Amino acid sequence: MKLQRRTFLKLPLLAAGTSAVLSKGLAAAGEQLKPKTDLPALLRFGVIGDSGSGRPAQLRVAEQMKSLHRVRQNDPWRFVLTMGDNVYENGESKYFESKFVDVYRELLDAGVPFRSTLGNHDIRHKDGKEQLQEEAFGYIGGQDEYEFSAGPDLRDGTHLARFICLNSTRWVEAIEKREQKAVAGLLDRLRERMADSDRYRWNIIYFHHPIYSFVKEGFILPRGHGSNPHLQRVLEPEIVDHVDLVLSGHEHFYQKIRPEKGVHHLISGAAGKRRKGVRTDHPNVESASLDYHFMDLSLTAESLHFQAIDDDGLLIHSGDIPSRRAGTGQKRAA
Repeated sequence: MKLQRRTFLKLPLLAAGTSAVLSKGLAAAGEQLKPKTDLPALLRFGVIGDSGSGRPAQLRVAEQMKSLHRVRQNDPWRFVLTMGDNVYENGESKYFESKFVDVYRELLDAGVPFRSTLGNHDIRHKDGKEQLQEEAFGYIGGQDEYEFSAGPDLRDGTHLARFICLNSTRWVEAIEKREQKAVAGLLDRLRERMADSDRYRWNIIYFHHPIYSFVKEGFILPRGHGSNPHLQRVLEPEIVDHVDLVLSGHEHFYQKIRPEKGVHHLISGAAGKRRKGVRTDHPNVESASLDYHFMDLSLTAESLHFQAIDDDGLLIHSGDIPSRRAGTGQKRAA
């Protein structure tokens, strides 16, 4: 018999440029909102964050991911992005099979690769070096920072999408410790990548620590990590006017931030753990939830449709993000 789980309150609020639906917690009496499975797309991909607990919640989320894949087996995800903390508690290699490979084996065997980023827990074991070399995690070239493109070439001469993975733990530590040479090296590499941003209709960047996160105040400390001032000061100025979407985890909840300086931010950090404290009432928050979940994203030349789906397969929140280049007067793809 399945135990009853508490459904936490989700408050989706409409924002300019984004359409949202009611969460299951606020749906009409008796109505259960289910994710869309037949949206047109040039590229589909999944997102999980903070997944590697090995607990039943991770397995439930993984089962819903597999279920969606089976429904869409003729038009599946091209890959799954992870937001880090792929193996708790300390990223030890002895847990790679039980907390990652075995959990997602059906997707891996079906040819859906994972493209991971390191979280602060992953680097506790040998600085994450063993994870970087494990093929299942999908670190391109065994590097903690990398990029790849996906989707077709478009009629305006651009490629559909470019994805950039950063090691935000390394960024935060270098900035905090004022390691100027290390910070300069990180910035130089990122600036080289940003210089090519006009070649892509979509530029999506992902890493562990959110630039923006809104959490409740506790008696002594905040009930969550909150926004990261180091990344706001050093990293954010480099991506404004270049990046459409920032994906992150670290916070064990879901939160869609209203656009900051023209950039959309999604936090997806509850694929295996969750933590109370997410703010739903902040003016910068479009929607938030404490439910275990994964994300499903469908990309066209004009818009990105995102869905946060819980461990019962029900819809938490969804919306559409328009391409920043769609209205610039450039020739659009058919």
